[in-house]
Amino acid sequence: LVGVGVGALLGAVLGGQIGAGMDEQDRRLAELTSQRALEATPSGTSVEWRNPDNGNHGYVTPNKTYRNSTGQYCREYTQTVVIGGKQQK
Repeated sequence: LVGVGVGALLGAVLGGQIGAGMDEQDRRLAELTSQRALEATPSGTSVEWRNPDNGNHGYVTPNKTYRNSTGQYCREYTQTVVIGGKQQK
């Protein structure tokens, strides 16, 4: 259930402005890394991904875990990608 929510959220983020310069491999690596970071990484710890074919890379940093109004666990996070040498958050 958590993975479905994370996948839907990341699909929206990576499909938007941040993901505009990413190829399919970049998106796949970013989504897998993001899911791992949000589900199992302590707050404040960054998890990095890197595409060896084009040098694009990024990292996800979970910032805060909390419960929403319906009692579900949620995480605030920062996602940073570097595409063609340009950093985007």
